[in-house]
Amino acid sequence: MFLSHRVTSSGETEVCVRFVGFGAEEDEWVNVKKAVRGRSIPFEHSECCKVMVGGLVLCLQERRDQSIYYDAHVLEIERKTHDIRGCRCLFFIRYDHDSSEETVRLRRLCRVLG
Repeated sequence: MFLSHRVTSSGETEVCVRFVGFGAEEDEWVNVKKAVRGRSIPFEHSECCKVMVGGLVLCLQERRDQSIYYDAHVLEIERKTHDIRGCRCLFFIRYDHDSSEETVRLRRLCRVLG
């Protein structure tokens, strides 16, 4: 949660954050532009046409021990006819944080707002 904010001498905005499960001694000042993401919402099945090659998305990276949303860029799209289950398109993405790549369905993608 955001506790406070300040503007640095260089004009950058920082916020003081406290992470869930941590105390005041762990509060941390972070740069808003570099460390705070704007809102994001899941794509609806009818919105797959809004996903573009080269576009920034938020993608759920599923691992054995955890599943976390990360920034990713769309490298390729295989458009498919939708059926009763919804969008069947495949999206080949590259995660920004570790450069790993995988093919995912729309249900794992979110649109970054703002």
